[in-house]
Amino acid sequence: MSCSQLSSMRRSFLSSLVGLAMIGIVAPILAVGQSPSVTSKNAVSAEFPYQNFPENLPTDATAQLYPTTWTTYAANAGRNPAFQMPASAPKQFQDGVEWSFAGAGAMPLTGAPPAGNFKTAAYTVGMPVGVSVAKGIVYVGDDNGYTYAMNAETGKLIWAHYGWNMNMSNPLVAGDSVFVSTGSAYFNYANTMKYLKGKRPTRGPGLNTIYALDRTTGKEIWAYHTPGEGMPTPLYKDGFIYEGTGDGHIYKLAADTGTLVWKADIISFDSMSSLVEGSGYVFAGGTDPNYFYAVDENTGKIAWKMSIPDMVATGIGDCTPAYQAGTVVQEVTIGSGDASKPVANVLLALDAKTGNILWQKRFPNGAVPPAMKTATPIIVNGVVYEGSPVSGEYYAINLKDGNELWKLQIGSQIRAGAAVQNGIAYLPYRAGDIAAIQIEDGKRVGVKHIGGAFGPSSPVIVGGTLYVSNVYGYVNAIPLTEIYRPSKAAMAQ
Repeated sequence: MSCSQLSSMRRSFLSSLVGLAMIGIVAPILAVGQSPSVTSKNAVSAEFPYQNFPENLPTDATAQLYPTTWTTYAANAGRNPAFQMPASAPKQFQDGVEWSFAGAGAMPLTGAPPAGNFKTAAYTVGMPVGVSVAKGIVYVGDDNGYTYAMNAETGKLIWAHYGWNMNMSNPLVAGDSVFVSTGSAYFNYANTMKYLKGKRPTRGPGLNTIYALDRTTGKEIWAYHTPGEGMPTPLYKDGFIYEGTGDGHIYKLAADTGTLVWKADIISFDSMSSLVEGSGYVFAGGTDPNYFYAVDENTGKIAWKMSIPDMVATGIGDCTPAYQAGTVVQEVTIGSGDASKPVANVLLALDAKTGNILWQKRFPNGAVPPAMKTATPIIVNGVVYEGSPVSGEYYAINLKDGNELWKLQIGSQIRAGAAVQNGIAYLPYRAGDIAAIQIEDGKRVGVKHIGGAFGPSSPVIVGGTLYVSNVYGYVNAIPLTEIYRPSKAAMAQ
C-alpha cells in the first residue's frame, strides 16, 4: 500500500474522529410500557430511576433449565452460545417461547433511522452485541445507558440499572452478581487533538465504569471507574474480572470487591475487542497502534504482541477473538490497494503460546463498512465459522489448516457471530434477517425477517428459543422453528 493511500485513509479516519467528538449522548427514559419505578433516596439517581419488579422473577424450576453462569462474551471461548435443555423440560421451552422487549427510545423495526442515519440508532438506543442468559433471566446492555434484566420465558422486565454511559457489552453472570461495563464510542475534542499531534489519546469521554450488580435486583454492589471507555465485554475467571479499555490498558479486578489487582499498559485502545482466555493468557485486539496482544492472566505482563502489514481503521481492535485448543482466531481489516474496493477482511489463526501465524485467510475486497469493520468468529468442533462485513460472505474454515470448507454469499454485511445447534448455524446480519445455514454444506435452509438491523449481535440459543438483540433497541425471543423447520425426513435421522 502506497504512502499516499495510507495518508488518505488516515485523513478519512481523522475526520471521522472529529465528527464523533461533536456527538452528544441522548438522555435516557423509562423502558417502553413499564410502570413507575422504585426510586432511590439519592436525589441524583432519582433523575435516572432504578427499576425493580421482583414479581417478574422466574420460578426456581424455570431458572434450573437455563445456564447457571455467563463468564465471557457469547458464553464461552469458542463463542458458540447454544444450550440444550433437558428432555424433561416443559413443552413450551422445547418448542420455543416468543416475545419482544423494547428498551427506552427503541425505534420501530419497520421504520428507517432518524434522517436515515444508521449511526443515530446504533450509538443512542441500540442493543448492539447481544444478550446473556442465565438462571431464567435475559440480560442486555443498551446504548441508552441501561442494563435490563428480563424474564427469559415471558420477556417481562425484572430490573433496569442506569450506568451513566453507553453499554455495549454482554453482562456477565457469576454467582449472585452481574458484571457490566460502560463507555462511549467517541473521542472528545482534547483527545482528538492529541491524536492529530501524534500523541496518545484516550477514547471514551464521560463516566466509564465496571459495575457489579445484584443478579436478581440490579442494585449496585461496587463500581470501578476507568479513564477510557469500557465497551468490550469483560471476562470473569476464578473470582477476577478482566477488561480492556479505551485508555490503552487491560485491568484485573477482584470480582467480590472491585479492587484493582493489576493494570497492563498495552498502549493501544481496545475498541470492541472482548477478551478471551486460554493457555494462561487473556487476548484482545488493540488500535493505534494496531496489535493483537497476549497478556499473562496472573502477572499482567505482555507475553507477546503481533501485527500484520497494511491494517487500517479499528479493524483489529473491533474484533472479538475466539479460542480453542491452543489456537486463537481473530479477524482484521487491511487496505487492499484497490481504490474502488479499498479494504478486505483477513482471518488469522495464531498459536496461543507464541503469537505465530498458523494460517491466514483473505476474504474479497470491498467498500469500507460503517462502524464495526470486522465480524465475530466462532469455533465449533474444529471448524471456524466467520463472516465478512466487507464482502457479505459467510465461511466455514478448518481450524487446523485454514482450508475453506464452503462459503455462502449472504448479500448483506455480517458482523455478528452465529449460534450453532443440531447442525444449523443461526446468523443475524445487517438487513434485519436471521439466516439458518446447514453447516454440513453451507446451504441456506431458512430465513426470518425481524426488521431494524443487526450489528455484532451474536444470538443465544437455549432449548427451542433463540434470543437476539438489535441496534434499533429490541430484544426478541424467537422459536427456532420460526427460522428453520426441519423436514420429517431430517428429524427421523
